[in-house]
Amino acid sequence: MAKRVISAFVGLIILGIILVFYNTIVLNIAIALIAVIATYELLLATNYLDNKLISAVSLLFVATVPFLQTRFLANNIGAVMFAFIAALFLIMILHSESVRIEQVGLVFMVSTLIPFSLSTLILIRNASPKHAVFLLLLTMAGAWIGDTGAFFVGSFLGKNKLAPKISPNKTIEGLIGGVLSTSIFFIIMGLIYMRLNSDINLNLIPLAILGGVCTLFGVMGDLSASIIKRQCNIKDFGSIMPGHGGVLDRFDSILFVAPLMYITLRVSQVI
Repeated sequence: MAKRVISAFVGLIILGIILVFYNTIVLNIAIALIAVIATYELLLATNYLDNKLISAVSLLFVATVPFLQTRFLANNIGAVMFAFIAALFLIMILHSESVRIEQVGLVFMVSTLIPFSLSTLILIRNASPKHAVFLLLLTMAGAWIGDTGAFFVGSFLGKNKLAPKISPNKTIEGLIGGVLSTSIFFIIMGLIYMRLNSDINLNLIPLAILGGVCTLFGVMGDLSASIIKRQCNIKDFGSIMPGHGGVLDRFDSILFVAPLMYITLRVSQVI
């Protein structure tokens, strides 16, 4: 528990530094680094790092995705995607005896899902620069507060298993506790933000509903990661964060929550 708390504290300090420079390329660099490490962990878990060339192409593409919204690459997204796909098939042709189509398919899925999902944090910043810090904090709270609430409620009240074959420790009571925790936290964050910005008037009921939905999507991300770990016979994706596991262990829920928040911003007037 001590390692978990220390890791969380260090993580919050790093997060704070990133948010101070949220409106600069620092955010892009941070997301690129997280995406590369998470992709590396997943490829390592699936034993698809044996082919160094396909791994290098994958990680190079992953590192590029968070910069696709920058001035130079914004008009070349299609070209970057085509180059990545062409490189994968070229590798498969050159190494036809050792590289199979299912390997290429998994590498493609992982190399697109992780960086594009995380890069929606950049899109959130760009969509509403004035409120970017609040929205980014809201997104991360939507992924992590529910997990914390579910842990404590499930520990004390959990009786009915949510998905025993995938994650035996998760309970329906814990899920409900996580949904309520996030909804309440979103309301508190909304009240604080309105207090700090008198010109902002948030509708707290939709905000609370959004918090609950974020928890559901966060659990989806967590269970998806759990399935992969079970099939790969590993406990964690890594050990870079003592007490938490790997980067992907901590950001699996963000992969679903961040796109949800961005889509919500696009289709509704949250703020």
